[in-house]
Amino acid sequence: MKHTLLFDASSIFTLVRELRGDAPDKLLEGSTISLAYYELGNALWRECFLLKRISQEEAENLLRTMYAILQAMDVVLLENEDVGSAVLGKACKFNITYYDSAYVTEAHKSKKILVTDDKKLAKAAENAGLKTLTSKAFIR
Repeated sequence: MKHTLLFDASSIFTLVRELRGDAPDKLLEGSTISLAYYELGNALWRECFLLKRISQEEAENLLRTMYAILQAMDVVLLENEDVGSAVLGKACKFNITYYDSAYVTEAHKSKKILVTDDKKLAKAAENAGLKTLTSKAFIR
């Protein structure tokens, strides 16, 4: 499956949390989009500040790990007007956030399987004719 996968932030977060040091082996099989940096940071902030599940030190350590993995992955920038217009169109068509639509748009454009643990995003992706997997497919 090498380079046929597009990981969203939810799947990256799960794989790093569950697989720790083995996560890069799985994540380097695919790509993600630049938005993942911010979504992962927000997920760690939520775990640390809102839910109090991890300390700030743990969040910072996980952030370093996640950023190191992202820097080794193929990260697609979605930074032109045509892509933005396509993302907005899919967001409206499938009633999903612009953020989620960015993953759907890139998966469609690149013909990749979207790996997500977000049920609403997976449903929208499937409605768009995309194949999806959850991170559980990589955890054994």
